[in-house]
Amino acid sequence: MISIWKKELRSSLCSVTGFLYLAASTFFFGVYFYVMNLYQGMAHVNYAYASVVYLFSITIPILTMRSFAQEFHDRTDQLLFTAPVSLRVIVLGKYLAYLTLFLLPVVVAAAFPLILTGYGSVAVAEAYTTLLAYVLYGMAAIAIGVFLSALTKNVVIAAVSTAVVLFLAYTMGGFGELLGVPVIKQFLGAFHMQSRFLTMENGVISLRSVFYFMSVAAAFLIFTVLRLGHFRSGQGGNPKERNRRLITLIVTVIAVVGLNLGLSFLPDRATEFDVTMKEYHHLTDVTKNFLETLKKDVTVYVYKKETEADSDVVKMLKNYSENDHITVEYVDPEASPRFPTKYSVSGFSEGSLVVVSDRAFRIIDHESIYTYSDEEMKNYGASPDGFDLEGLLTAAIDYVTTDRLPMIYELSGHGELLLAGDFLTALDRENVKLQEIQLVTAGSVPKDADCVLILAPEQDYSEAELKALEDYLAEGGHLYVLLQWTKEPQKNLHAFLAKYGIEVQYGVVSETDTDVYFQEPYYLIPEILATSVTDGLEGNLALSAMTVGMKSSDASVEAILKTSDKAFLKKNPQEAQSADREEGDVEGEFLLAVFRQWTVDLTPADAAEGSGRKTRESKLAVFGSPYMTQDAIDGYISGMNRKLFIKLMSHMVSRPALTSVPTKTYSVEYVTVPMSDATFFGVILSGVIPGILLIVGVAVWALRRRR
Repeated sequence: MISIWKKELRSSLCSVTGFLYLAASTFFFGVYFYVMNLYQGMAHVNYAYASVVYLFSITIPILTMRSFAQEFHDRTDQLLFTAPVSLRVIVLGKYLAYLTLFLLPVVVAAAFPLILTGYGSVAVAEAYTTLLAYVLYGMAAIAIGVFLSALTKNVVIAAVSTAVVLFLAYTMGGFGELLGVPVIKQFLGAFHMQSRFLTMENGVISLRSVFYFMSVAAAFLIFTVLRLGHFRSGQGGNPKERNRRLITLIVTVIAVVGLNLGLSFLPDRATEFDVTMKEYHHLTDVTKNFLETLKKDVTVYVYKKETEADSDVVKMLKNYSENDHITVEYVDPEASPRFPTKYSVSGFSEGSLVVVSDRAFRIIDHESIYTYSDEEMKNYGASPDGFDLEGLLTAAIDYVTTDRLPMIYELSGHGELLLAGDFLTALDRENVKLQEIQLVTAGSVPKDADCVLILAPEQDYSEAELKALEDYLAEGGHLYVLLQWTKEPQKNLHAFLAKYGIEVQYGVVSETDTDVYFQEPYYLIPEILATSVTDGLEGNLALSAMTVGMKSSDASVEAILKTSDKAFLKKNPQEAQSADREEGDVEGEFLLAVFRQWTVDLTPADAAEGSGRKTRESKLAVFGSPYMTQDAIDGYISGMNRKLFIKLMSHMVSRPALTSVPTKTYSVEYVTVPMSDATFFGVILSGVIPGILLIVGVAVWALRRRR
């Protein structure tokens, strides 16, 4: 068998056909990986793998069309059949040779998740499960192609028939749905190979799918052996041999159908294994650090018998109970049906938690522990996409043990954005009170303000409003500002920031350095710099879109984010003819986010209210992008913008420890790949490697022609 494998492999690699297959497969793998994962930033490489499957109807015929049809055409089949080896060995040797060629591009594709992990969290388990399904699908498809090649002496007919059969196997389920007849739908579904692939695409290893592909491959290899047996001298007309082949055929079909049918009756838990599930009950470093600072006793009541409670909930609560200040108690709903009325007039559902201290309590409803991307689908039995207990419980413990909760005000009345989505949830989990305020009517910043947010105003502020903010900072206030480009410059706001050493440049920053932008030159991905407020985040990438540039000559102004020295400023991006640099655009390095902290002397009255301290620290953070608190942008950067925001808020309101734990999602969505890296890998994977393979194939073919 080894000699046949070597001969067939050498034959494929000494012709254009083998290298054409390798070039085509690596090209399509590379193109889909570049478009979906490198350029669009999708963290699911399995989507790229799945997109290549439909090409089996093109690539597999190229690979297998010559296997036996060429032997029949060139009349070398007699030499092959008279060799001192069995037909099974001949078929298996050829099959393994084509399978080897098939796997070579797969080896290249297997590196894709590893490449992508350098830019963020990647769904690795889903990727390799899908690649396994791709290999199994390919094994079955190759076996079909080898069999169909054994039915004809014409290579073209072998290729076309293989293409048609594989196309039908890919679309058979659609025909069943179109006809709508249950019996026909079920019958056609038995031949629908794509449905078995889809079962494994999202990280679920299905034994049904694995066995289906392997049994189809084995069956068609057996069919090939039976077909070739007909050509052996003296066997075609031998009744005994004919009957033996017929019996083997019937037994093979019955065995394949019977075993696949038998597997369909087994429960999912016995045949499907979700390799994506993680240990979501483990505590994050955020919670561990917070629990180390806990000084008050807390009791967590679970309104469920421990033996009937959710296993992930029980496991996570055991980790919390390892802290000496946390006690976990399970309350039997049957023994204590009135327990919920102690904490809520309307009560709460079984499985809910109540976190209690000597000063306060908070209820965590059972329905909020798991999250769904589509809440409506929850009612139809859809699986959750996230586990949120740690975020809810850590925030609840912080809430019931904190004497005073920080107060943050959001300015409104000038077209400002308001916090929403994951950013609002994260701030809420810091147990920060958030309230909207208009300085026009309020006249001044409330005394209880720990921080004021100005999120991308569309209109300028009045001098009176900015005077109120100036007075607030003079008394040790904290201000967080997002800027946005407006057609008319906001002169008053820019003059206000200039008083603190921050010079706002009129225009939007564009990059020419492909290492520091994502997809478009206006979508900047600078590294977070080491400052007094970014400890632990430095070196990570943030995503700053449509950013107003800033400059500063004040040594006390710290740069959190900045451009390369190849950036330039678009004065009017709405009317710009191109994203490239044009006449009038100012080139240079610009600040994208800054922070300044300074000490102010308090008046005797303020000092008396502030625990007798005579000084206080004023803090000012300014970001040039209006999208720094938007979920859509944050999703492309694996939540780093949100982490930076919470880090700054924690520093602004002087929180001793972060308590905001994001939902532990069952999937990841996006990574951010610099345009230079995306282009580099795209060119290598979809251009250079396929090009080299094609050139080598043509060169080998030309050399053989000369001989």
